[in-house]
Amino acid sequence: MLLGVMLGVLSLSWLLQAEAAPASAPAPGSAVTGRSMFFGDGPLQAAIVGHPEALPPRLAACANCHTDAAGVKAASFGPRLDGSRMTEMRGRRGGPPSAFTLTSFCQMLRTGVDPASILITRQMPRYTLDDNQCLGLWRYLMETNDVGSN
Repeated sequence: MLLGVMLGVLSLSWLLQAEAAPASAPAPGSAVTGRSMFFGDGPLQAAIVGHPEALPPRLAACANCHTDAAGVKAASFGPRLDGSRMTEMRGRRGGPPSAFTLTSFCQMLRTGVDPASILITRQMPRYTLDDNQCLGLWRYLMETNDVGSN
């Protein structure tokens, strides 16, 4: 009987620990991580060109400019981002037709130079991203059909 009580206590202890354990974090470079960064729920470091201070993470969120304001039907500030628009060959900002790849997307976020070697506006922050963060954002956008409304 004592053995049965001990096993019951151990089982209950294990169950309580399992319930209290935090959910596992998304894999680095996953679309789930990318979505979190896009909407400002995950770590994202950025600064505006010409300003030495980093933006607060919530202000660095892609969704601030690339989606409609919550509940407002006005167009977003930046272009719509999704897999089909980003990977189709088309002229952007007066440049020759180009398409984003993972490499050119990461370069543009970090340096402000798009796939056609055109400098993007200085209003768009330049991001400090590691390769997994950039991959996560890329995967999220490639899986998304309509992030914004432009």
